[in-house]
Amino acid sequence: MLVEQHIGYAEPKIQSVLSELRSRVIQLDERVAERATKAQRIVYLIDRIFAEVKVQKKRIIVRVFDVDTPDPKQLLRHIGHAARNGWQHDKELYIDNLESLDESMPFIEASLRLILPEVSEEPARRRPCPSSVAPTQMRGDFKDMAVLNIPAARVRQGDLTLYTTALKVSDLIQPGFYTVETLDPANDDDKGYQRLLNKGRAKKLAGYVMKGQDARDAFLPTSVFLATDKSVPFDPSTNTISIDTIEVGPFNVVDGQHRLEGLKVAAEKDPRVLDFEVPVNIAIDLPTLHQMCHFLIVNTTQKSVDKSVEQRIIARLTDALDIEDMPSLPKWILNTVEKGEIDKAVRYVDYLNDQPESPWHNRIRKANDDTGTGRINQSSFAKSIVKYVLTANNPITAIRDFDREKRIFLNYWKSIASILDEDRESDTLYKYGGVELFCQFSIPFFLKLQAAGDYRVETMECALQACFDNLEGEYAGVGHPEWWRTGGQAGRLNSGALRLVAHEMTRALNSASMTETIQV
Repeated sequence: MLVEQHIGYAEPKIQSVLSELRSRVIQLDERVAERATKAQRIVYLIDRIFAEVKVQKKRIIVRVFDVDTPDPKQLLRHIGHAARNGWQHDKELYIDNLESLDESMPFIEASLRLILPEVSEEPARRRPCPSSVAPTQMRGDFKDMAVLNIPAARVRQGDLTLYTTALKVSDLIQPGFYTVETLDPANDDDKGYQRLLNKGRAKKLAGYVMKGQDARDAFLPTSVFLATDKSVPFDPSTNTISIDTIEVGPFNVVDGQHRLEGLKVAAEKDPRVLDFEVPVNIAIDLPTLHQMCHFLIVNTTQKSVDKSVEQRIIARLTDALDIEDMPSLPKWILNTVEKGEIDKAVRYVDYLNDQPESPWHNRIRKANDDTGTGRINQSSFAKSIVKYVLTANNPITAIRDFDREKRIFLNYWKSIASILDEDRESDTLYKYGGVELFCQFSIPFFLKLQAAGDYRVETMECALQACFDNLEGEYAGVGHPEWWRTGGQAGRLNSGALRLVAHEMTRALNSASMTETIQV
């Protein structure tokens, strides 16, 4: 039995204290059930857990609810990371002898009383104190809980057996169905492996699910990965599994804790979410160490969607915003779609890449393109355009004629290339450094041209050349093609240095237009 394994983990002195603790907690009420979970934990519950025991070698930690019980010796310690971790118990007691057990029992009893109104209006019924607690006595009324019989497909991958199925939120969030073995940063003996719960992330998902209830278009297609080190009965004739939470639970969440927390929050606010079905993969006969390895595999081998693909999808959604019916979208995606900046930036990039006379012709690597020497990702170029070109302080946004804006931006790059890439060997100009620098510099440059309203290539060439001629100091070479060739100085600049170059270019641009005599 897992309980005996947990007891055996402690030193002999702590084992005797733990046996006494178990006996006293069980006798508090005849309905109290004891259940062993992973990582040396034992929980005590009546439908809801009121105490969690963490077994360590030299002491016992008991986590309980925060209750208004006198604590003159300040035995009750606050768990600072409980809220971040999503734990329901935020107080804990340290027990290492019978005296500290005596002092701790009032807090455990108070924690039990806190949940009794939720499970029954009957007064607590004490059990006679047994000399030993047999495993069959530890279940309490949980033996009467219904067993879930659900359709499932059995999947075998080497030694791993998975059951792929779907569960309603109402089943997933029932007490004791799952647990999250979070790594406790304050406990050196902790054997958990999950990251801390991000409440904000779970809250965003809950908002998305609730918003989609009216339109019935919320969806979470990615499966939750649960695991247990026990077996789950499977009937191949009907392709069904039988889940008895008392026998196999709680399941460990290997992947999907934020989805489950978000669904739990959503269900508390909107009961319709209780019928929402979630795809679930259940791994059986999987030791805790193997579960930890699977967590590591899932979270280090998955690759997020390519940014270029993401930009294309957002651009298409923006284009269809007022034309087609849109599904419910998470707020941050909807805001990006409605702004339209990504759509416009991608169209800028496509225009530069597609025009035969453009210096960028076929130099930009679009979504799913094969990599090529001397080319920049669409995602990097579009990001710089959003950051510097499509801003309120860039005069090009005031034109409000997209075709003219694109031609002006193309003329800008023609003028840059005519000065810095006469022999088509300035490869660094067409990588991150060139894009980042000249997108930044477009703000003061277009401000200079705005008064005259002249955006022809020859006008821009003259203004750029005058700027380069006025550059002095460390970055004076920026106006020479050699500076931009492979192995040249441009390739060694980071984003901070590029900002300094843009600042010096702006100074030189303004200096070139000043007269020798300034009257104030």
